[in-house]
Amino acid sequence: MKWVSRILQGLLVLDFLFAGATKIFSSADQIKEMFTDNLGTPAALIYTVGAFEALAALVLLAGYRSQKAAVVSIAVMLVILIGATVTNLVAGLVGEAMVPFVVLIFVAILMYLKRDALKSFRMLRGMNSISK
Repeated sequence: MKWVSRILQGLLVLDFLFAGATKIFSSADQIKEMFTDNLGTPAALIYTVGAFEALAALVLLAGYRSQKAAVVSIAVMLVILIGATVTNLVAGLVGEAMVPFVVLIFVAILMYLKRDALKSFRMLRGMNSISK
């Protein structure tokens, strides 16, 4: 399972780095055409999401060394992908919502594979003892 986790982690780094860079380096006209016209989202929000995607990818890359960094990055990715899926569904773009939803499933699988690192967070350790 270690190699499955590493490969999935690498693919998600590439996906989020590409998605973030696409948003960050797109012109205002491209952002308007791709996002503002279809979803009604302001360009500033798209640039911000792109920055968070790129940052999450870099932190996930650092996650090869630090499992806690990987877990934090995965949590950020989950929030971004839930937001992307819901935004597309609200806009009536059901087909467009499938891409972030599928990536969301892969990120959730990676979170499951990193569950031991997730338990190392002090806050979650306390929650586990309460539920027993």
